[in-house]
Amino acid sequence: MRVRSMFLLVCFWMLLAISQSQAQETCQVLETYSDGSSLVKIGNKTMLAITVEMARESLKLKSDLLAAQKEKVLKDSLMAKYDVVKAWYDTTLSQHKQYIAELEKVLDGYKGLVRDYKKLKEPWFTFEGGLGASGDDKNPAVMMGLGIRRIRAWGFLQERNSGILVGTSFRLF
Repeated sequence: MRVRSMFLLVCFWMLLAISQSQAQETCQVLETYSDGSSLVKIGNKTMLAITVEMARESLKLKSDLLAAQKEKVLKDSLMAKYDVVKAWYDTTLSQHKQYIAELEKVLDGYKGLVRDYKKLKEPWFTFEGGLGASGDDKNPAVMMGLGIRRIRAWGFLQERNSGILVGTSFRLF
């Protein structure tokens, strides 16, 4: 009953609006559908008459559609930004790996320098020795020495000859 009254109200309103613009036209209901809408012919125009609830629902659907479209645009924008950020991340990660490889090469170079410096390091305590001959009869001689940093002390031993020498060492290169 309520649907019919709304329908009649809509028809009456349409008739009133049309009758003001075209006073001589008639309204005729051609077909009524199960959802409450009707096919109406007014003059030479055929129209679909709907209830107020149907009109509200249609407006709500249109509003929901617009909101969904805006949400889709926003999500598409976020996805585009995500793709840009992902590309930045991939570039940064690649550069990070290259940087780590460079740092490892530099570290290996420094480790090599440390090894070389250790080889060049002057020892604190050394022992030196040697064999030789002196004099006309070519008697064998032994020379032995100890070193502490740059100070050296040598002992010379031969069959009838011996002695002690003290000295230092200077680095030239």
